[in-house]
Amino acid sequence: MHAASIILLCWAVIGAAFFSPAALAFVAPVLLGLLVALVGLPHGAADHRFARRYLEEPLGSAWLPLFLAGYVGVAAAVFGGWMLAPAITIVLFFLASAWHFGQEEPHFAVGPRGLRPLFWIARGGLIIWVPLVCRPEEVTAILLASTPPGADAQVRLAVEAATAISCFMLPLAAAALGLQSLAAFASAGIKRRVLRTDALMTVSLVALMAVVSPVVSFLVYFCGWHSARGLRRLRRELGESWPQLAASLAPMTVAAVALIVGTAGFVQLGTTTRELLIGTTFVGLSAIATPHLVLHSLAPLLTRPSQTKPLGVAAAG
Repeated sequence: MHAASIILLCWAVIGAAFFSPAALAFVAPVLLGLLVALVGLPHGAADHRFARRYLEEPLGSAWLPLFLAGYVGVAAAVFGGWMLAPAITIVLFFLASAWHFGQEEPHFAVGPRGLRPLFWIARGGLIIWVPLVCRPEEVTAILLASTPPGADAQVRLAVEAATAISCFMLPLAAAALGLQSLAAFASAGIKRRVLRTDALMTVSLVALMAVVSPVVSFLVYFCGWHSARGLRRLRRELGESWPQLAASLAPMTVAAVALIVGTAGFVQLGTTTRELLIGTTFVGLSAIATPHLVLHSLAPLLTRPSQTKPLGVAAAG
């Protein structure tokens, strides 16, 4: 049902971009900040509750200060990377984001088993690969607004490197989509509907990414698809109602928003209000998102979670 909604949203936004591009461009930066704060950031605002399952048993009462120190330390390192080494930071963040998004996408058993991880990364990174190839100047402008003055050469170097990666990843994503479509034709019943709907959604997202501003396509993908699914999954794991979930996520979300807004006070990003809003949001979001994806990637490898403390119970203790 969610995938069908995203399909409709993609084509509605494409229509809006065709009939009223100026209005869409005007509201996009405001919507970016608002929806990232209301939907994007909250899906990672329970990371401390997730971390407790893995860290409390081996670390005891020291787990929380150590977790917070590590989380803030990674975020600070990413922020520093944007300011001091933007080319390397941009490329590494793009690759990490593609991997993380790919892990969160539906995984269908199509194609050679050894290629599937690459297929997942290729699909997860579509929100990066497609705008880089189809709308490179707009991507460059966003990155220039997200880096300090004088970083033009590093930004263009990062765009060139990321575009080269995109030219490798896009054929892989197309191959995965083709294999999925073939599997849909060869299937029946619910499996066929799921595969077919997901394939149509992927095509709709790619069309959106190719024809509208990267800011707008990012909003639809990150907030409408990735974060919304993450929040729904988080609510199930916590066993909370939507009002309860909103209340429990509010403190960390507010802290994250304050941290992002604070970046605007230390570094001058962009020369206009629009550029400042876009640059601050992307830099702050990347700083918060990186420890989130590191945590969810590495925590299961460090120790086994306590079988007696599911996520909701651990948070209540």
